[in-house]
Amino acid sequence: MVGLVRRVAEAADPGEHGDGVEVVIEAPGRGWLGRVLDDGLPEQARIAVTKFGGAVRYPFHVQLVSDHGGRATHRLPRLPGWAVSDSNGVAFLMQKGQGDRFDWAALVGGALAGLAALRPDAVDAGWRAGVDRGIRRG
Repeated sequence: MVGLVRRVAEAADPGEHGDGVEVVIEAPGRGWLGRVLDDGLPEQARIAVTKFGGAVRYPFHVQLVSDHGGRATHRLPRLPGWAVSDSNGVAFLMQKGQGDRFDWAALVGGALAGLAALRPDAVDAGWRAGVDRGIRRG
């Protein structure tokens, strides 16, 4: 996953709409009871690697998509160099930093730590990662 984030950043891809590109990490599906009780959508950590025009710079934000909405921030670990925000019902982690030497491993690690806190029952197999170039921010 770190290599995927690094490649997206090096490409400085503005995305299909010019608003940037996200690397999306999905937790594995739940068991049959979990599927009955939740909304059926996988929990995600959406790492905003590039911003408007393909810019790569701090702070990086990670949107956490779950059934908990913005309340998920109460479950997230407090990590050095990171901030947590419930922004209008959406949970975000923000990796702070300076300069142009980016800590990609820490960015992916923080996103995974946040997602794992929301899904402590997730098994080791079945995690997925991909790139979303169709981002619209406004």
